[in-house]
Amino acid sequence: MLNEKKLSEILGAEIPSLSIKDIHWKTQDSTKESVLFYRLPDDEKSQKLFRERIQNSQFAWLVINRDHESRPLNSTIVPESEWPRIQKAILDILYPMPNLKLMALTGTNGKTTTTDLVLQLGELCGKRGMSIGTLGVRENHKEILDFGLTSPPFIDLRKYLNQYGQDKDFCVLEASSHALMQERLYGLQFDMAGWLSFSQDHLDYHQTMESYFAAKALLFNYLKASARVYVPDNQEHLFEKIKGVTNKVLKAPVREEKLPLFFSTSFNRNNLEVAIAIVERTFNIKVPAQFDKIVPPDGRFFIKPYKSNYIVVDFAHTPDALENICRGIRESFPTHKLKVLFGCGGDRDRTKRPLMGRIAESFGSHVYVTSDNPRTEDPKQIIQDILQGMSSKNITQIVERPKAVEIAFSELTENEILLLAGKGHEDYILINGVKHPYSDIAEVEKFLSRKSL
Repeated sequence: MLNEKKLSEILGAEIPSLSIKDIHWKTQDSTKESVLFYRLPDDEKSQKLFRERIQNSQFAWLVINRDHESRPLNSTIVPESEWPRIQKAILDILYPMPNLKLMALTGTNGKTTTTDLVLQLGELCGKRGMSIGTLGVRENHKEILDFGLTSPPFIDLRKYLNQYGQDKDFCVLEASSHALMQERLYGLQFDMAGWLSFSQDHLDYHQTMESYFAAKALLFNYLKASARVYVPDNQEHLFEKIKGVTNKVLKAPVREEKLPLFFSTSFNRNNLEVAIAIVERTFNIKVPAQFDKIVPPDGRFFIKPYKSNYIVVDFAHTPDALENICRGIRESFPTHKLKVLFGCGGDRDRTKRPLMGRIAESFGSHVYVTSDNPRTEDPKQIIQDILQGMSSKNITQIVERPKAVEIAFSELTENEILLLAGKGHEDYILINGVKHPYSDIAEVEKFLSRKSL
């Protein structure tokens, strides 16, 4: 428990006698024994919302970033820049860090797959692990918790590490550029790291590629003195770029073993090689060549045969990821034609849409342009943005993704591969704040079950 004397010391303010057992950043989760951190933006709508939320919330003490006429007596104003330090001091008492190795993975593409590979390889070596990332909090091939983000907020991250890491040897995390910029990994020290790729994404947030790279390079501030950053062997440009920032970068050794179908593409072999290097260097052990025991992560190169065809589901939702998966399929299945079905998310970087259209067209014999997560945008406009980068007549435009997938299935002939890109593990389509149930993987399974009757 956190006593009032210690809290007074941390906040630099006189705190009366209180019972404090928790820390929160969401008003709906806070209790009368919680320290609640509330970020108040400087606009009229947020000011009104603050008044309503605080009146209907419980907390022992409130930490806020600016003054407000409705600010209660049991509160302290603290500059937002001080929040990570203060939150860490409170978390160190209420949710102390367990003794486990920490690994981090960043990159435009490949984070989720490689995070899951590190988890599985570590377990193959007899180490107990957990992962935190796009697939939620996981251990031993199962999901413990789904929090809906690539990297959780700092308070939640520390709680997950404390709650699920007590009996673990290691934890591997996805380190997104947003998380690094927003100090969601504050105070963590990583034993090993990997940087899988670097290409255009999130420019709606970072504005320029230089700023995007600088955000990811913040990861180096979290490395222990003995830590190293591994990049794929064939990522020469990325290797040289990172080398200009830190001397801790290394290329992952190339592996020559015979690998399962999941690793038939070069980018998945790259992911595996980085994962092996991280596990071997962290624990100073040799990873056994038992790669047939690896279960592909949800929605990452999920592949199913159908007659002389294959159907592939992949999360590829950036230009680089789409090009990698398309090129990988063409190289691995040279006698098959490739058909591509994809869309682009709304309220995100619009400049990548025509790029992805051009890439799909350059690799695909036919392209189905449809919806992904339109969010608050008009899906028809998103499709038009994609078409700006395309010129072929071999294009089918269908706004409703389930209908587009159904038509793509019906038009499969012989020796074709149908790639359903962009959704991967997701089981919804997000439209105007509402998640409508939908899964590419489920649609594939339903299609194949009907055909087997």
